[in-house]
Amino acid sequence: ISLIIYGIQNKKVESLHVNKGVELKKNEVLNEISRSEKAIKLYKNLLSQKDAPSVMNMISDIARDSNVRLISIRPGNEENQPLYVKTPFVLVIGADSYHAIGKFISSIENNSDAYFVDAISIMSQEEIRTEGKELTEVSKPTNKLIVNLILSIIAFKG
Repeated sequence: ISLIIYGIQNKKVESLHVNKGVELKKNEVLNEISRSEKAIKLYKNLLSQKDAPSVMNMISDIARDSNVRLISIRPGNEENQPLYVKTPFVLVIGADSYHAIGKFISSIENNSDAYFVDAISIMSQEEIRTEGKELTEVSKPTNKLIVNLILSIIAFKG
């Protein structure tokens, strides 16, 4: 009789060990989901909508730190998507070297906000003259390179 009771109790203990393993796996999955939700919330906060003046001030600060001259900046039309808003900015910058341009773009794209360079064209002053275009009074005296670029910021809705 004690052998039968022992066998029954042993089966119950084995069943509890199996259930414990299943529950531990469920807890791991729930913890991973919780970490993912926290990361998503963090990204939502990082991608919150920015107002145009603060974006332009940030771009101006990065330009100054990168040794490029911000000749003009103009916000474009917002593109509303179901989950986010994409706001383009059209920039014209002047630089003395490709290195300075690269530093500027790298600083923009590595910013904590989500900025993307959508289009870029780089022309030397000689190329601009060859094409018969006029240099603006702002860009005439100093910069060897004139860069036109479209920069977009992504703002998450909600």
